Amino acid sequence: MRYLLAALAGAITAWSFYPNHWWAAILGVAMFLWTVDFQSRPKRVKLALIFALTLYAFHVQWVSVLGNDAWFILVVICTFPWLLISIMPIDSKSRYFYFAPAAVIVLIEVLRTSIPWGGFPWGLIAYSQLDGPLVPLATLGGQTLVTGVVVIFASTLVKLLKYQKFMGLIIPLIILGFAYNVEPLKSSESITLSAVQGNVPRTGLDLENQRLTVLKNHVNMTKELLDEISAGNVAEPDLIVWPESATDIDPLSPGVSATQISSLVSQTEIPILVGATTWNGTLPGEIGAGPRNVGILWSAQEGPGQLYIKNYLVPFGEYLPLRDLLASFITRFDQIPNDFVAGQAIGVFNIAGKLVGDVICFEVAYANHIKETITAGAQVMVVQTNNSTFGNTAQPEQQFAITRFRAIENQRAFLVASTSGISGLISNDGTVLAKTTQFEPALVTGEVSLITESTTSHNRPNWVIYVSIFIIALSWRRNRKTPFAIHS
Repeated sequence: MRYLLAALAGAITAWSFYPNHWWAAILGVAMFLWTVDFQSRPKRVKLALIFALTLYAFHVQWVSVLGNDAWFILVVICTFPWLLISIMPIDSKSRYFYFAPAAVIVLIEVLRTSIPWGGFPWGLIAYSQLDGPLVPLATLGGQTLVTGVVVIFASTLVKLLKYQKFMGLIIPLIILGFAYNVEPLKSSESITLSAVQGNVPRTGLDLENQRLTVLKNHVNMTKELLDEISAGNVAEPDLIVWPESATDIDPLSPGVSATQISSLVSQTEIPILVGATTWNGTLPGEIGAGPRNVGILWSAQEGPGQLYIKNYLVPFGEYLPLRDLLASFITRFDQIPNDFVAGQAIGVFNIAGKLVGDVICFEVAYANHIKETITAGAQVMVVQTNNSTFGNTAQPEQQFAITRFRAIENQRAFLVASTSGISGLISNDGTVLAKTTQFEPALVTGEVSLITESTTSHNRPNWVIYVSIFIIALSWRRNRKTPFAIHS
């Protein structure tokens, strides 16, 4: 029954990532803690693996569009850090029970976001809390604090149900008081941004014609936007943003892509941030042959100017780890003949004195990268993404939710530009101002605040990790002195 309960707990926790199901994360984690309570180390490990395998099997099921083997490998990679549950006993009678499990799970998620190959910061418990009362705490301590607080609430629920410890309710009440009193940052300065979602044809075209069609779609939708601006139907933006892979025909080489984009920008004074794949986009000090996933600031005055080259490449998507070994066993990896080259510089564009930070697709999930971009001066953020491979799965919604969390965590508005959806505009308090549907051409334009101040989460990004290590050390020392009996 414990193993079945652990699997059910994982499924309920996975369900919590759907809109307005934030409470299910508390319930699911509480069920998991109930299963591992007073259990031996080997049994804790087994129960934790069942919980995590179930959670991630549901949560990243969208990866199966690349193959069931890719899905299985990713689930195993996400599950492996949960072996850390073995480092100390779980004892609901202990006074440390309110905080010790939270500290362990915080460290599990830190490990998940770090290794292997830079980690996979997807499916963190904090992201389930977007529609709940705890998410404002992201401004104070980021994803680690919100995850930790969810586990504290779950521990309190276990204590309440097992021992009727009503005094323990003081802890979540104090936490809720802090969350309620977190105020979003405000600014009198603003910027108007536009995203162009040109759409991607699903079937019926070979690769070259699909690339041409995607480019044409984004050119035509941008012309439509310019017509709407001229007619006074849409506010004139400071910047137009194309999504990742809006042109996979290198626009920095002579040809159809360069010609069409140059002709387009000659019709407006508004710069366009073009999402492109290029073999010629390099920055000083960067070396390596291969394609680059870039954002190119293109204007009528300067043509193609500043570049941002994607820093965090997707393993098995944009590059192949252990290429020589794996390619000999899995022939499908022949479809990745060239590894993309990662950039080193942070992407912050100066748009008439307004500093716009740029990240590309999965990079929005990396908290440290967003922090680096804001440290470089970004007052507002844009995300260029291409979700067409995972269209009509849970992936686009999950990524949009992560983007909302980043907005709250860093108190920066985000514009999302996607080739096929979901595009949208998110204010710095996480409110969705605009959101498109998938696989339809669409335009998003809106005004958002420019924020210069930094949050506590930005200034002290690791304080929750240090507190977690301290709590584990105290609890571990106590358990060495007074080991509890193992109950069947």
